[in-house]
Amino acid sequence: KEFARWWAHTWSNRDVNAVVACFSEDVRFVSPRAAEVTGNPVVLGRQALRDYWWLAVAGVESIVFEVERVLEDVAGEDIVIVYTSNIDGRRKRACEFMHFDAEGKIVAAEAMHGCRLP
Repeated sequence: KEFARWWAHTWSNRDVNAVVACFSEDVRFVSPRAAEVTGNPVVLGRQALRDYWWLAVAGVESIVFEVERVLEDVAGEDIVIVYTSNIDGRRKRACEFMHFDAEGKIVAAEAMHGCRLP
């Protein structure tokens, strides 16, 4: 839960570099937003993830992520962060699945976004 709160706060500050630092060099990230921004839903590698996220936040005035709940497996290797995303006044529910390696770096992640909320 502490990581999820940090993650939401860091995204809300648009600190892409701090968020990217949590990922392994060879991370595999899947997102419908990546498909919109890059033409491919799969982003491979930390540098490519950094590049994608900088493109995705370009022109964004405000981001507020509010964590609703965190689910984790018994071993603590996998978590799911369920949150409300508010980007420039457009709200929607979302979740992110993250798999951590033995060093605590995220090696695989997938973002899922719901419909826009009123």
